[in-house]
Amino acid sequence: MKLLEDNKGLLTPPPESDKMYNPTLPTPSLTKAGNGDESNGAAGKSFPRSKSYQNETSETLELNNGDIIYLDFLEEGHSSFVLEGINKLRKQGQFCDIILVVEDHEIQAHRAVLAACSPFLFDFFSGLEETTEPLPTYKLKHVHYNGFQYLLDYMYTGRLHVPLENVPAVYATSLNLKMETATKICAGFLANHLTTANCLGIRRFTKDVAFKQAVDEYIRSNLKDIMLSKSFFGLTDLQVEVVGLDESITNEVMEQRFFSLVLDWAKENLNDLKPKLDRLVEKVNVLYLQSDNTLKDCAEVEDTVLSSEDDLVQDYKKARRRDKFKIKATSPSTNGNGQLFHKFNINPEEAVSVAEREWSIVAICKTSENAYLAIAVLDGRLMAITAHVRPVPPTNGDQSKEGSIVPDSPPAQSSNRHRLSPVLKKTSITPLQPMSSARCALGAVELDGKLVVCGGYDRGECLRSAETFTIRDNQWTKMADMNRARGRFGAAVLNGVIYVCGGSDGWKELSCVEKYDPATQKWKPVCSMLKERSNHSVVTLNDKLYCIGGCEGQRSITTCECYDPVTNTWFRIASLKTARSQACVCAAEGLLYVIGGTDLWNTLSSVECYDPQTNTWTPRASLNSARRGAGAGLVNGMMIVVGGSDGTQSLVSSEFYDFITNTWSVGPSLISPRANLSVVSVDSRLFAVGGFSGKKFLSSLEWLDQDDLEWFGHVPKLFDAPTQSKTQETIMNGGAVVDAQKEKRETSDVLPVEEKQQVYHINGSSETVPVNEQLGSS
Repeated sequence: MKLLEDNKGLLTPPPESDKMYNPTLPTPSLTKAGNGDESNGAAGKSFPRSKSYQNETSETLELNNGDIIYLDFLEEGHSSFVLEGINKLRKQGQFCDIILVVEDHEIQAHRAVLAACSPFLFDFFSGLEETTEPLPTYKLKHVHYNGFQYLLDYMYTGRLHVPLENVPAVYATSLNLKMETATKICAGFLANHLTTANCLGIRRFTKDVAFKQAVDEYIRSNLKDIMLSKSFFGLTDLQVEVVGLDESITNEVMEQRFFSLVLDWAKENLNDLKPKLDRLVEKVNVLYLQSDNTLKDCAEVEDTVLSSEDDLVQDYKKARRRDKFKIKATSPSTNGNGQLFHKFNINPEEAVSVAEREWSIVAICKTSENAYLAIAVLDGRLMAITAHVRPVPPTNGDQSKEGSIVPDSPPAQSSNRHRLSPVLKKTSITPLQPMSSARCALGAVELDGKLVVCGGYDRGECLRSAETFTIRDNQWTKMADMNRARGRFGAAVLNGVIYVCGGSDGWKELSCVEKYDPATQKWKPVCSMLKERSNHSVVTLNDKLYCIGGCEGQRSITTCECYDPVTNTWFRIASLKTARSQACVCAAEGLLYVIGGTDLWNTLSSVECYDPQTNTWTPRASLNSARRGAGAGLVNGMMIVVGGSDGTQSLVSSEFYDFITNTWSVGPSLISPRANLSVVSVDSRLFAVGGFSGKKFLSSLEWLDQDDLEWFGHVPKLFDAPTQSKTQETIMNGGAVVDAQKEKRETSDVLPVEEKQQVYHINGSSETVPVNEQLGSS
């Protein structure tokens, strides 16, 4: 009971309740407890008074016949009113008792509301130990903010209002949070809005059987159109070449059975004790069909079983044995860093064994003679499987059942991007040597015909080390360490000297700059930048260095600087129109292009172009896919953007930019996903170096064949010759490749015998050709 203070400071009872009655409010009804009959609470009926004011709240109201009565009133819209009120409190940060971190967003909320709406969160909160933190913070792994924000509003308001492009993310998140109603609503909506562009993305996370069947049927019915979509080219590709099949695949049943064998082989090689699926997709897998109708890796098949004259199989076996030895010699890396906040994973797939995750064939098509493609789910991941069936060739003169001569070489491959080529099409059997340590957000440049990498960070710390790679020798050589450890910095070559600018040493952002002079083989400091920054881009244009964007503390910035080596000074240039960090940059045709990046809230697809003549930035066509931490370079007169992250995963995809039409098109996929990689052109080949795969920091590199637009992880075939001429050696030691080729053609039309090399064709045959012809086609 509340007591009011009068003018004399004495406490007196409040006015009687009948004087406080507001006639505008609805009149409550009276309910008897005896038989449940309701009395008519009409206006004017008097209520029994209690014997005394002090005892009114403690005595039970009774009718004359002794029945107990209750006040029974239901306010319409009360639930909505309360939810709206709690939602306002959430947005104002009032009475919140938990913080959820979703991507880069911190969300304050009331755990009671979340637990009431999500069985998963209820179980999670119920299992938490008591904490002294006033507002404990928990990070949700594998959750996209675009999906969670709509579900959060739904929890507080009961309304789902989601744009079409975000419905898949909402569906996936609601599924993991076990919010059944939201999941069913999203599934029904998506089933009615399937397109060739979105069906593969939707299939990645479908779980309930009916919805999965609807999506699979749509994919099977529209497979040819889907194979032309961007989402199809973004699928991870498992490549297999099958030998030992002595009959043709003639119908859909046989196709289904064949790919089921491939799935069985993959599952057998991917139990919980063996390496992850990523190892199977790094290269072509040559498999042998055994008599028990199972597939086995040819590297594990005895030589007596396979033809000794099959160069493809024998070279594959040698390469596999070498790779197997390297895997055994590699020790796993550990992370000793402590966590700043609690983490919990809402993705149930993480806790499921390989056998329990989905393995299924979604759709199959024949792409060419003896070549097939399937869209399948392997270990819960939607992938493409490209398979080429190559029967074991009989000896010359053997006849088939029809009486015709069976050719010795396998048929030509599919022209589809997911075609299957022999291992030795463009490369040797020797894998590219990895860097001495994994590097992410590193600097990589070309200097004197060699690849130079420096700095970056691994799982533990920022690095000072630098090393150089000679493609001909497939060998890394240590260089002098930088003066400062740094990652997330920019590197470029200007007038034959390497410059590294800014970045982070792991504790603070840097403005210092140092350069490496190959003549002295030493690093020395030069004039510092005007501003500390990291995750910026550095590029050379017109004998000057340009530093673009980056981040300062917790914000992306628009400011840009230019360095003049003649005066050893930095000066400001026009600022970007959009603040961005982790963008990639490329110089072409006297202009600078800055692509993608992040404003620290959103991953960007926008592109800006800088003209140093007018000191202005102008927009260009946006990327097809937003990405940050990508790399950029020039290929065949076009700009290519490679890898990066879309904010949720590291990417394998790439895109080409046509300067004339101002348009972007889909490019070839990397072998490994890479974010915060470096892209650099060496000896007319584009290399993707280091980065983060989404699971581990990378020490590997791969190169792009500019003719067939395919990425390789082995040494280019050009450098695999057993002997090399003096002219070729000069080229490899830093001479200009184009000029050397021209001089070689002009001085001699006939090459000595030792300057010839064996080259393998796509159909498996080989021939000996002059080295200069290879140079001309590389």
